[in-house]
Amino acid sequence: MIEIKERNNKLIEQLLDVWEKSVKETHLFLSNEEIKNIKQYVPFALKSVPNLIIETDENNLPVAFMGIDNEKLECCF
Repeated sequence: MIEIKERNNKLIEQLLDVWEKSVKETHLFLSNEEIKNIKQYVPFALKSVPNLIIETDENNLPVAFMGIDNEKLECCF
């Protein structure tokens, strides 16, 4: 697990992909249109959450992440 301080566009895009795959697998109550609408807000959330922690695979690509704000888990995908 790695705590991320610098959040460049490439990382945000990778995490957005993780988010979308996770949501499509776990949030079956959301339509594709609803996911598309929510997706536009995810980059801002990833950039603004105070503590961002990621898990990577053997190729150092993100496979999971969580965002924490004031000891509160804000997101986990």
